[in-house]
This record gives sequence, C-alpha cells and structure tokens, in this order.
Amino acid sequence: MYINLFINLIKSKQTSKVTTQMEEIATRFEMLKKHHTKTLRDAIANGLVDLPVVPFLLEVTKCNDIYSSSSCSGRLLLLSTDKQENKKQSDFFARYHRTVLFEEIKRDIDAFQQGYLWLKVEPFIFHFAARDYGLAKSILDFCRANGLKRAGLISCKEGRFVCEVTNTSYLSLPVKVDTKQLISDEYLKHIVDVSNQKLEANFKKLEVFEKRFLETFL
Repeated sequence: MYINLFINLIKSKQTSKVTTQMEEIATRFEMLKKHHTKTLRDAIANGLVDLPVVPFLLEVTKCNDIYSSSSCSGRLLLLSTDKQENKKQSDFFARYHRTVLFEEIKRDIDAFQQGYLWLKVEPFIFHFAARDYGLAKSILDFCRANGLKRAGLISCKEGRFVCEVTNTSYLSLPVKVDTKQLISDEYLKHIVDVSNQKLEANFKKLEVFEKRFLETFL
C-alpha cells in the first residue's frame, strides 16, 4: 500500500513538473510573439519594412501560433564587397525593392570607386516562428506544395521552431573592380532586363504565396 502511495506521489510530481514546463514554454512563445509584433510595428512606422509585404505581415500577427521575425519582398542590389563576397566585408551600395531602369543602375555603378561591386537579385524571404514542431512541419509542407523548395528549419527549440522560406530567383555577378567596369553597357542592359524579369516573377509568386499562406494558417 505504501509503495503504491509512493509511486502515485512520484507520478503526481512528474506530471506537475511537465505541466509547469509546458506552461513556461507557452509563456515564452507568447512573450517572443509579443516582442516581434511590437518590433514589426515600430519598423513599419519608421519605414524600415518593404511596403509590398506590410499588409501580409500585419495579417500574420493575427495567427495565434505563428509570428514572423524577419522578411524581404525581393530585391536588386549593388553590393560592395570582396572577390569572395565575404559577408563581413560587404556593404549595400544601392538597393531596389522593385524593377529598375538601366540608367539608374548605370549611374550607381559609375559612382562606385573602390573595391568589388556585385550586382545581385535576391528573392523574397521570410522567417516564421511556429509554436511547435507539428505546425513548423505544416508550414514546410505547405511551402513545398506551393513550389517553394528552399524552405527549412533553421532553429529548433521547445516552444519555437523557426522556418526559413524563400524563392529561387537568384542572380549574382561582379560588375566593377575599383574604377574599372567589368562588363559592357550592352551586356549590362541585358543583365538589367533579366533582373527585372526575375523580380517580376518573384513578386507574382510572392502575391500567390501570401494569399495561400493566410488562407491556410490564419
């Protein structure tokens, strides 16, 4: 009899401990969601969030078990860096979250004077934090079902599973070293045309993704 009472007491304590841990995990997620939601709203107010994704991100804040920690709608950029594109040695020289004209890209390239200058096109990207692994897996399954093959978990902690979701419309090439332009203006015009095509395709895919994501998870 005493043995049974002792076993039941141990089980009760273990159950209580697990319940407390689950409550702490839930509380931590709520605090993180609240923090990132405030950070997002402050960033929007200060013009630091890409306008095309603002309505979507605000809708995501209504999802009880998901929040977004960072995002980009897709962009063309001129990156001042070294020969290996070392991130620690890189700075944005110019950024466009839209299609561009040859004349404005040419003007920016001409203004660059020192180091390696790369022209890059990058697709939209989101980081979504999910409350549990099951939901994170659902986000990844949703992405792959909608043609986004570059989606995966980048952080796994109890109460916060972070998914990185992006498209595949990339382009990257060096266009200038110090004062020497590496490609002809004719080829640069072609690169600008290709870049705009990639950006247009990216923005169309982004619009579809946002609509379907909210239909699925909101």
